[in-house]
Amino acid sequence: MVGAEKLGTGGLVLDYAEYLESLAARSGGTEVIQNDRKNRDSFYYNKQVEQFLHRAIDEDLFEVYYQPVYSLHQQRFVTLEALSRLRHPTLGWISPDIFIRLAEKNHLISQITELQLRRVCRFLRENPALRASIANVKINLSPLDLIHSDGGSHLIRILDEYGLPYSCFQFEITETVATEYSASLTRVAESFQAAGIGLCLDDFGSGYANLNTVMQLPFSVIKLDRSLLFHICTDKNAALFYQSIVSAFCRLGYRIIAEGVETQEEMELLRSWNVDMIQGYYFSRPLPPGDLLRLLTEEAVEQM
Repeated sequence: MVGAEKLGTGGLVLDYAEYLESLAARSGGTEVIQNDRKNRDSFYYNKQVEQFLHRAIDEDLFEVYYQPVYSLHQQRFVTLEALSRLRHPTLGWISPDIFIRLAEKNHLISQITELQLRRVCRFLRENPALRASIANVKINLSPLDLIHSDGGSHLIRILDEYGLPYSCFQFEITETVATEYSASLTRVAESFQAAGIGLCLDDFGSGYANLNTVMQLPFSVIKLDRSLLFHICTDKNAALFYQSIVSAFCRLGYRIIAEGVETQEEMELLRSWNVDMIQGYYFSRPLPPGDLLRLLTEEAVEQM
């Protein structure tokens, strides 16, 4: 970790002072924020990532990993989620939670979304057999992608450049964004729907969304957050709660994806509740493009 003696001069000293003040403000005055090594390390780490983001955008250094979603009914992988990855030359892999948060803070996220969408388009165009074997690729959208006045049409124009059917894509909107319901979000969502691009509600159960919120936007798929799986194998109430959510969404005509499934016990419970699509380490971790193609090829051979 770069120490204060290397970076802590000039504007960075002022930035660090403001950082400590912001921590104190967020604490509501209920705790003392110390100028300790942990805070300094976190501040300088974030600063290095922020600086690197500009280079990563200019040189298109972001990677896309793909996590396949498994259908219990069809007994094969049926769709993919595209996930952004970024490796710093000295810091190593940077957590998506960190670089996406910093990109949003610095108004860079829309540029990253465009780079990633183009990379997914190239991957699909170069692999027609992949397009034939999966329903679509799911791509996460940031709030800034959605509230921009030209956000929806800009993304559609990118798809047009590559000549790919809109049905090859499904855009994911997190529960938090969907809860902050707005007219601009509605317009963008409806433009996607009119073009034939599917919408998926991501992370349901991680915040405060309810069925009324969900039904305000044209979602066809609901992803149930990993946190809802906690204790479903040991706690009857947790199991009943999860099952009731699945039942309600299914009656309303939504397709369900269970996120974060890691054990056979979880998978078997979900199967008994008629959950068809499973995403999680039990079937596959997120994979780089080459490993994904090998996995799907091996699966196709086994089914012959």
